[in-house]
Formats: sequence, C-alpha cells, structure tokens
Amino acid sequence: MDEISKLLAPPTIKYLHFLTYIIYIMLMFHLTYIGMMLVSTILSVGYRKWKPELSDNFLRLISGNKSLWVILGIIPAVSLALLYKIMLYNTVIPIHLFLLRIMGLLALAFILLYIYIRRGNWIAGAASILVLLGYSFHFIDIEALLIFPEKWFFLKAPIPYPIYYITPLLHFGEFLFISFIITGGWILIYFFKWPETRLTENSPHFDIMKYHGYGLILAGSLPVPVLLLIDLFNLPDYALSIPVFIISAFIIILLSIMGYGALTNLLYKKNKISFFGTSAFILALLLFGLMNAGEVIIEHNSNIESEQVLLSNAEKNWTNFTFKHEGLYAKNQVVDEKMGEQIYKDKCSACHSFDKKVVGPAYNDVLPKYLTKQDELIAFVENPKKINPAFPVMPNPGLSPIQIKSVVKFLMQKISGNAATPPSVKKEEIEKNEPEGDKRD
Repeated sequence: MDEISKLLAPPTIKYLHFLTYIIYIMLMFHLTYIGMMLVSTILSVGYRKWKPELSDNFLRLISGNKSLWVILGIIPAVSLALLYKIMLYNTVIPIHLFLLRIMGLLALAFILLYIYIRRGNWIAGAASILVLLGYSFHFIDIEALLIFPEKWFFLKAPIPYPIYYITPLLHFGEFLFISFIITGGWILIYFFKWPETRLTENSPHFDIMKYHGYGLILAGSLPVPVLLLIDLFNLPDYALSIPVFIISAFIIILLSIMGYGALTNLLYKKNKISFFGTSAFILALLLFGLMNAGEVIIEHNSNIESEQVLLSNAEKNWTNFTFKHEGLYAKNQVVDEKMGEQIYKDKCSACHSFDKKVVGPAYNDVLPKYLTKQDELIAFVENPKKINPAFPVMPNPGLSPIQIKSVVKFLMQKISGNAATPPSVKKEEIEKNEPEGDKRD
C-alpha cells in the first residue's frame, strides 16, 4: 500500500457517483487546454525561422496568462490522480501512481515552453512539443487502462505501455484531431472577434490566420469519424452500450457540420469569420465534452463488476478507515469520565436511559451487577451479544478501547451514585416505609 492510500479516505456510497462527474469535468478542461497548447506550439515552432511575427501570433494563443498553466494544467492532473485513487479504492490498478509519475513530463514541457516564450529558442519549443506529445500519449494510454480491467494484474512497469491493442493509439489520434478543431475555433475568436487582439483586413496576417483557423477545423473534422468507427469496432463487447452509440452518432453529426462550415468558408471566402469562429469553438467544446462523456460511459461499462464490489464494500471500508484513525487518535487519549458522558449522550442515550426502558432496558436495572465486574461490561460493549430475550441485541457502537473504558467509567460512577436508591423501588414506597421522625425532618 503506497503512502497516498494512507492519506485518502475511502468513498462512501453517497459520493461514488458524484466522483464520476468531477472526473468528467476535470478531463474535459485538462485535455482541452493541453490540446490547444500542443497545436499552438506546433504552429509557432513551425513558423519560427520562416515568419517570426506569425510564429509570435500563434504563441499569443497560450502565453497570455501563465496562471492557466497551473489552473488547467497542473491542478487537474494532480486532482485526477487523487480522484481515481478514491474511485478505485482497494483495486489492484495503481492508476493514480501512473498519473503522478507522468506529471514530471508535464512540468518539463511547461519549463521548456516558458524558455521558448521568453527567448524564442526553437529548440526549446521543439523539445516542449515532444514532451507534451509524450505526456498526452501516456495520459490517454493510462485512461485506456480502465477499459481493460483484465489487464490490470499484468501491469508491472512504472508507466504502462500500450498492451491494449490499438485502442490507445486511436484515442490519441482522436485527441489530436479534436485539438486541431478547438485550436482553429480559438484562432478565429482570438484574432477576429476579441476586441484587444482583433486583426484588421489591412493586417499582413489577416488572411493567413483566417485560413489556418478554417484549415485546422477542416483537417480535424475529416479523420475523427473514421477513427471513432474503428475504435467502436475494436472495443470489447462489454464496453459498448446504446448511450455509447448515440453519443458517437452525435459526434459524427457535429463533425460533419463543422467540416462543411469550414469548407464552404474556405471555398467561398465568406466574411462571417467571428460568427463561425465562435460557433466552431462552442461546438468544439461540446465535441470534447461528448468524447469525454463517451469515454466515461465506456469505462463504467468496463468496470461494472468492480464498481458493484466497491459499492457493496463502501460502508465497510469507511467503517474500517474511521475505526483505524480513531484508534490512532485514541493512543493519545486517557480514560476520562467527561468524555464518557459525551459518548453516552451521542451514542447511547437514543436507546438507553437510567430510570426507564427505551429501546433497551433501564441502566439502573441492569448495570449495578457490573460494579464489581467492569471488565465484563467492557467486553460486552466491545462485542455486544443478546442477553435478555425481551430486548433486541445492542448494535456495536464502534468505539475505541479508550472510549469504551471512558463510557463504562461514567456509567459506573452514575450507577454507584444511584445505588442508595434501588431503581425498582418507587418514591412513594420509600416515603411510606420511612420512620416518623425521618418524615418530620
């Protein structure tokens, strides 16, 4: 068990399904931003020696706000590692470790990209592209692991390599070409709609930026349907379902619309650049969302048995986790009557009272016999058993040894204080049997 496992709590049933939505959102923002960064850097480095000013324009797409590198790059990657660890609690696949190990590639890519932005060194830029490609491929390869649970037992390498046939390569191709589409849409928004960066028709780069925007959308929309159909054909039967086919159909329809729009704008030189760019960017985000949604559904279909086991063990894992950590906390505790009184109020008072029957018997009736046998009472609280057939068996309160001794100490002190007045003798009978002199007092 790795150190991260010791820091994370197991999921409860309430949050297991919620984790799926959080992972979906993280994947969408992270992959979208990494894809835009990758394509923009490729374009910038490609033009660096030929047209430096055009290269700088492409670099402006990602270099404006460095905090986004952390917000949409580093934070989602680390968060996904932790979320997957929680969602796949007690399973054999160390997907969180795989993701954390490739974080070094992402950090190195950002460092090289920063050097390229500051110094214009195309070697640093080309190196950042290679490292980003390596990070993206490994990230998508690790995601593909979730579709093949039968392979988990054979993972021995620090970072897994593609042993899942063609699926990771298909997913990586889909990621790259959809990144073309979203980068093309962002180019059309950034340079033809954004007030601070809008190019005029007299700008020397007006036409070339326009054609790059349309061209990227067209280049991305053509191969993705083919890759998607091949991917569906190669997926195992257990991973497929009707929602997967419906989402795939919507993706192909969206790609057809975007490809047709980009082609007509290229051929007929329509001037509604900002409108089409905005529409294409929004549709590209929707496309990324649908692709990630389909991936999440495929992963769910592939891990139904694991999820059912996790659901059935969720409460047990949580109880064991809390008991273990309460035990660690209890090592620094001492037997304390006040703590015992608070435990009685929190856990015992719902079923027990000292002077009357509730769910269980009155304490004043059953506890006096333990005044000289407190070890027996402690053993009973640790492992409750049915004693009186007239009452249901007491549920295990889940207390640490120190907590049990504290509540027993409180109960015994309370009972010893009530011992002078036996609980079964009514007040009227006591007064009736008192001597006359005592009554006058």
